[in-house]
Amino acid sequence: MQRSQNAPRASRLVTDPLIHDNQRVQPDQSSAPSRQNYAASAQSGNRASGGTDTRSLQPGTILRGGRYRLHELQERQEWLSGVYETMWIAQDAQRGASQVMICELVLPENSSLVMQSTLRTATMALTSVGRHPHIPTLWDAFSDRGRNFFVFEPIQGESLLNRMRRTGRAIAEQDVIECCLQMTEVLELLAQQSPPLVHGLIRPEHILVGRSGSQYILTNFSIILAGGATQFVSGIDRSRLSPYAAPEFVRGVIDVRSDLYSVMATAYHAVTGSMPVGVSGSIPQAQRLNPNVTPQFDAILGRALRPIASQRYQRPSELRQDLLAMRSVSSTLVPGSGQRSEKPMFQVPDGVERGQKFEQAAAQQYPDSVAQTLQSLAPMDDEDEQRLLLPRPEELPPLVERNDMLHAAIWLGSILICLVLVIIFSRGFF
Repeated sequence: MQRSQNAPRASRLVTDPLIHDNQRVQPDQSSAPSRQNYAASAQSGNRASGGTDTRSLQPGTILRGGRYRLHELQERQEWLSGVYETMWIAQDAQRGASQVMICELVLPENSSLVMQSTLRTATMALTSVGRHPHIPTLWDAFSDRGRNFFVFEPIQGESLLNRMRRTGRAIAEQDVIECCLQMTEVLELLAQQSPPLVHGLIRPEHILVGRSGSQYILTNFSIILAGGATQFVSGIDRSRLSPYAAPEFVRGVIDVRSDLYSVMATAYHAVTGSMPVGVSGSIPQAQRLNPNVTPQFDAILGRALRPIASQRYQRPSELRQDLLAMRSVSSTLVPGSGQRSEKPMFQVPDGVERGQKFEQAAAQQYPDSVAQTLQSLAPMDDEDEQRLLLPRPEELPPLVERNDMLHAAIWLGSILICLVLVIIFSRGFF
């Protein structure tokens, strides 16, 4: 996965998000409208010094003394009590006007001790996990205009949702399994933080596929949930949440199981092409919408999307074990296979009864090349293994002829002579 080349990866933050930035960075040469926009934004920031300015920012707004310029609004997540998070595409003047991702966080009481603690906890947690290759790095954090801004490195890639829209079909099951495996690795890292870190906004738009097509990056972390401020989530209306959020989300019960639900809800959408919604909270089976989904993966989705949290996967490692068992050998054993098949490897013929051996039915469906490859990987019989491990008698080298008894007598005599000499010298006869 390629990251931005003109912006080095930061290992730590150099700014404190809890202190307003009063130092001005000399901006680059810009046009007159840009300077006018900056002057107007500075005035609005001064008016908001006594409290939070609830007016929405507009594209072109200058932040941090002219360093960042907001370019395009990506999405907005509203919580309770007027709290909301907005994700922007922006430009960084200190990095050659390269693109960065800025999360804008608006809080009701930005200067209170509780909010300052929330911001500090979120900053430390996101800085710690940002070293992982599947998580964007937090480059900067600051306060401006009574708001809080978190600057993340840009990720070059395509989201799962955009890929489905571009291709017009569901994603292959094996690709979805690989994506889920990488996401369970990320969630295991989040669960190991102290306190545990929750993403809270996992959905197809926030999982990017790198240019290599084999790496997946989890973006758009919720700053509110990263700071543990669940009081702004408990009791929220379901309509404000995405269909990929866990059912217990509205009650403020948010932990790693909620993220596991969101990951598998995203996987459900990826393999079926439909969002995980149904009548009376019952989500249809994936095989109903896409017959190419294997029964094993359908069973994993069924368990992962149960409405009661205690009946779902409790740890990312549990889900990972079941996903590893789903990895198919069909895409790696056949040489020259350019694409992974979205269909099952084989099906039981209609004429085969359940009482017959399953191997006989499977042997009729395998191509010759696959059957030969599988046969080469099959374990050998005991007799064949013995014939390969034990050499033949005529192949053994001849034994060297020597008199072992004579050698033993010589060594024994030498030892006795040494003992006699030691006794003589110890009694002082010489």
